[in-house]
Amino acid sequence: MSRVFFLICSCAFFISACNRTNQQYDKAYFDFDSLINVQVAGLLKAQSTISKKSRINGKEDDSSFVLDSLKLANELDVFRQLDLINKPLYRNTYQIEDGEKDTKSNLLIRSYTAKSPSPVPFVKFYYRSSPRELKKIESVFYEENSLYDTRRNLLLEFDDSTGSLLLSGYQLSGTQKMILNDTVNFSVNVSFSSGKQ
Repeated sequence: MSRVFFLICSCAFFISACNRTNQQYDKAYFDFDSLINVQVAGLLKAQSTISKKSRINGKEDDSSFVLDSLKLANELDVFRQLDLINKPLYRNTYQIEDGEKDTKSNLLIRSYTAKSPSPVPFVKFYYRSSPRELKKIESVFYEENSLYDTRRNLLLEFDDSTGSLLLSGYQLSGTQKMILNDTVNFSVNVSFSSGKQ
């Protein structure tokens, strides 16, 4: 199971890394690259450990380990794909709505919704009274190429109890159909905990 999961993650990482090479553009909506960079630095400073539960087609795997910069960058790289919304091709694609109340909590939502087809049909930011009090980000990413078709449901969760915004965990789930293979269903649930007392 771990080999299959490694293959899925490796393909996603390789293709997303190739797609980002030498790309420079203004961030019209939200700078996901900067967010991830800040979180990597914050988690490393907090000497965070990671607890991960993975499931692929019903087979589960649990692991825990101390983070280093390379491991952490690889863990969060998939979320950089959301930066696609800032590409010039999608500059006028998204409608922005702010202040909607979440029916399942006391949070407010700022949503970016695509008005035309996009690999990222929406991004939702859940916050308390101000977007600076961010609690979670929710989105979906679709990818189709000659190797596979995939859908990823993405969720980042944050904690600001220490006075600064720090990633507390993430969820990743979806399906992937690789050429000449069956569809793979996968999910990953991750939590971070500070090593500092």
